[in-house]
Amino acid sequence: MGDLLDVFSWIGGGETSVADLLLHLLAALVLGQLVAWVYAWTHHGMSYQRSHVQSLILLALIVTTVMLAIGNNLARAFGLFGALALIRFRTPIKDARDATFLFLAVGVGITVGTRNLELAFVATVFALAVAAYLSWSQFGERIAADSVLRLTMPADEPREARLRAILRHYCSSFTLMHLRESGTSTMEFAYRLRLVDPAQSSALLTDLGAIPGVRATSLFVQDEEQEL
Repeated sequence: MGDLLDVFSWIGGGETSVADLLLHLLAALVLGQLVAWVYAWTHHGMSYQRSHVQSLILLALIVTTVMLAIGNNLARAFGLFGALALIRFRTPIKDARDATFLFLAVGVGITVGTRNLELAFVATVFALAVAAYLSWSQFGERIAADSVLRLTMPADEPREARLRAILRHYCSSFTLMHLRESGTSTMEFAYRLRLVDPAQSSALLTDLGAIPGVRATSLFVQDEEQEL
């Protein structure tokens, strides 16, 4: 047991007790779990992964451990970060918000690991409160959605008139981007749309599919593509 205490004393630079180490690791666990809870609660979309939520907690603990091990020893800092530089993370992060929460977990680990618990708790709670507010208020959400519609159908006035009538119903504005021949008496249309309600994009595709001869219909709404 004495040897184990000596190891902990070495990690903390000679002034850290086991109780002090456990206190900081517990603080990192609590704050990391709080970050993970807020992330899971405010997440929207199909990219949610349980492993990412758990990694937020583990990342806070790992960074705290590294910072406690470094202490005030500059040589130890270069050695540890040199070893960590050998690790390659190849998991792609498609959502900038996911990366933001990862940085927040790292920030938790750094502030707790440098024994600044007051800053860690205040800054983390404040940042998570802002994240919850932004999610609750839907800050940055656009009422109208810019979209691109592509479809192929026979070129005749009745079908085109019906197409325009449907677009006027679902869109606040629409513009024909290009029109080209894709076969015998068949034309490919490309429209730039501004949907009144993006949630009705499926209904728009359904109504377009009811036009005789329409095929290869695709609707690109911001970062989501729907096809019929």
